Amino acid sequence: MEIKKRVCCLYRVSKAVQVDKTTDDIPLQKQACHEFVEQQGWEIANEFYEKGVSGFKVSSTKRDAIIEIQREAALGNFDILLVFMFDRLGRKEDETPFVVEWFIRHKIEVWSVKEGEQRLDSHVDKLLNYIRYWQASGESIKTSERIKTRIAQIVQEGHYAGGPAPFGYCLKPSGRISTKGNETLDFFVDDETVDMVKTIFNLYVNEGYGSIRLVRYLHERGSVKSSNGKPFSPRNVSQLLQNEMYIGYIRFGDTRTYVPRLKIIDDDTFQRAQEIRQMRRENCAARSVPMTTRGSTLLSGNIFCGHCGRKMRADKYNAKSINKNGELSHYRVPAYACTAGYSRAGSTCQQRYSAMRIDTAVRSVLQRVFEQIRETPPADCWEKQYKRTLSDINSKIKNATRILDKLNKDLKKYNDEVIKVLSGDSDFTAKTLDPLIRNTENKIANQFTELEHFKSELTESDALYKKTKEEHIRIRSWSERFNESSLDAQKMVASSLISAVRIRRGYLMEIDFNISVKEFVESASFAEENLNVAVGD
Repeated sequence: MEIKKRVCCLYRVSKAVQVDKTTDDIPLQKQACHEFVEQQGWEIANEFYEKGVSGFKVSSTKRDAIIEIQREAALGNFDILLVFMFDRLGRKEDETPFVVEWFIRHKIEVWSVKEGEQRLDSHVDKLLNYIRYWQASGESIKTSERIKTRIAQIVQEGHYAGGPAPFGYCLKPSGRISTKGNETLDFFVDDETVDMVKTIFNLYVNEGYGSIRLVRYLHERGSVKSSNGKPFSPRNVSQLLQNEMYIGYIRFGDTRTYVPRLKIIDDDTFQRAQEIRQMRRENCAARSVPMTTRGSTLLSGNIFCGHCGRKMRADKYNAKSINKNGELSHYRVPAYACTAGYSRAGSTCQQRYSAMRIDTAVRSVLQRVFEQIRETPPADCWEKQYKRTLSDINSKIKNATRILDKLNKDLKKYNDEVIKVLSGDSDFTAKTLDPLIRNTENKIANQFTELEHFKSELTESDALYKKTKEEHIRIRSWSERFNESSLDAQKMVASSLISAVRIRRGYLMEIDFNISVKEFVESASFAEENLNVAVGD
């Protein structure tokens, strides 16, 4: 009796959507392989499915089905590996030919329903084996490029091009008909979740919430889920805060299109969120926002010991009081502590300072700045100074350009004179002209460098003006709502305005404002002595 050869079948599709939803199967490949086995008089020993696995992007060393089939082959559990087409084994020209060769070396025949058996009996067979997967790899690359180009075109037109809708949006029929006659979907703002998106940005930008604290906030509202239907994670929150779709942009690769109806967050808030993300990185030296706004003290990361210069930390100390009934009670009082005061014997540093006294004094100084801001017209704070600076730089550019033009004319005159010297028509000699030409060329080079410097200064001044203008608009907004804001929001404002507070024994305090606030203070004639205060009881 003839022994039938045992067959192991592999069925693969690169996208999960290609799997038959009713049977959770890959019916076309399976049916073709079953019919082929029956025609050959073989029998199926095992079948493996790869649903949504790319043969071009995923290495065979990371494909569970290939690994398991190789294990079965090593155990001698089948004789033939059968696929619908050879590219089901993979599309990587630098890998798949060697996978085929591995099976053949282990006495396994490799067959395709459409292409027959792959043999390696000769050098030509090996070459054909490689060429087949080289072609398959090329087809994958071309298909990928076609898909990317089409997706970029759809995005450029401002339409949905696939994938889940980000949190705050939903997918609805667009009314447009595709080339296949189906109604396409498009992005729309989701009325049920749009307010939560605004809340997340507000808590992050104005209240100082970090990703983990936002996750906790969202988890407390159990019905809030991310776009994948699962509870939010810090990674989800971080991705949300970076998504330009919230300011109306959809993008794919380098293609970026503005769709006004999708805008949820204003540009200033979104940009501020990106600045905070950047500044909160551990290696950011110019951080002007607190790493966290938790705790009961106003200052975070910007208060320093005036004696040793070390950054101070929030702390608490034990206190007690007796009420009118003579009852003794104990409680914890917020403080700022100098670590050197604890660790060094004989240190001149004070160990602790009352946070209430310091925070009250800082709030008092901020209030005076805010009052000055509200009393001074916005333009008086920065625009007059900017116009004076601009006029001065433009005058320098005009003067430098005039000098450069004169030097270029002189050089041309000297070069023209050289021609006359050669023809014997000049009163000058080559020996006389040479130092004049060299000297003029050096002057031109120096003058050109100076002119470029002035132009660069003009560009920088313009950028600084725009940044300062935005900062002062923001500061004015803070001044109008500082008193009514939560402690978290006040911490964000204080950290944004103040770069350093130095405290010394006797509660002598110095405040250094950030550059934009310092410019305002100077332009508004806010007395410098207001920045050096003695904290009262």
